[in-house]
Amino acid sequence: MPTLEIPRVIRHVRQRLGLSQEGLSRRLNATKGAIQHWERGRNQPDLARLFLLRSLCPAGPERKEVDGLIRQAQERVATSPEDKVRRPRGRSIPDTGSQMLQRENGRLRQQLTKLQSSVERRTEQLRILEDLAAELQKQVAELKAEKGASKYSSASVAQSHTE
Repeated sequence: MPTLEIPRVIRHVRQRLGLSQEGLSRRLNATKGAIQHWERGRNQPDLARLFLLRSLCPAGPERKEVDGLIRQAQERVATSPEDKVRRPRGRSIPDTGSQMLQRENGRLRQQLTKLQSSVERRTEQLRILEDLAAELQKQVAELKAEKGASKYSSASVAQSHTE
């Protein structure tokens, strides 16, 4: 399959849809600058944006061109060196979606375990602080009771002196 020129296809599709770069950027949830970069060949749209662009295209040659871009992007992603896993013997194999999900799942489990232990520590600290606050309230009440009792006793002593 011949390689499609991404800038030419995007510009052609945009013009065929009768959209400005800004109009297309709104529909694809991208910036106008991103559209400009795609049309000038500086950057390439990601798969999600290509699928959105495809959904905008009516059936016809433009949609076929976008389908070709999608296939090219999928091949590029499938063969990119970042998505390969090393075997012990030094050979690399493409990373499957399930392997990526398993790694992500493991990473999320580790984060969840850390968060749970953090919550348990904070809960224990909160319980200790609540106990201390209750103890302080009890001591304050006792001090107020003693102070009130001493007022009454000093008032009675003052009365006995005046009599």
